[in-house]
Amino acid sequence: MPQPDPHRVVLVTGVTSGIGLALARRLWNSEFRVVATGRKESLRKIAREEFQENERFLIRPLDVTIEAERQAIVSEIEERWGGVDVLINNAGINLRSVIEHLSEEEDLQQFKTNYFGPLALIRLVLPAMRKKQRGWIVNVSSVGGMMAMPTMG
Repeated sequence: MPQPDPHRVVLVTGVTSGIGLALARRLWNSEFRVVATGRKESLRKIAREEFQENERFLIRPLDVTIEAERQAIVSEIEERWGGVDVLINNAGINLRSVIEHLSEEEDLQQFKTNYFGPLALIRLVLPAMRKKQRGWIVNVSSVGGMMAMPTMG
């Protein structure tokens, strides 16, 4: 992670629980400019109980599976602060089930959230990072992808 700099912008997805919430708490007390995102339904509680927006910490709804929302958040950051310097792809879902009980729709939703959404965000922030000749991309994953367990089809 780069050194705290009041001009560097960090975009974090999935801040409503777990690692994302811990990251948002840590970044709240840093010098970075931060855009903390999560799905609209989950974000209300966090915005009400955890953080108050200010000139360097924004709270925005973002469903990483929706192209228009991804484009809107990156455009807002580019207009406000000149682009994303650090992208932390943390949003993710895990449907616990045996294979034969998962529907194709559920399979696709997991891939859209855990793979295609983060990949699309990377594609959106890379041009500005390349122009500045700097940037960090952090993809948070689960150890669940490295070992087999019952109900983790």
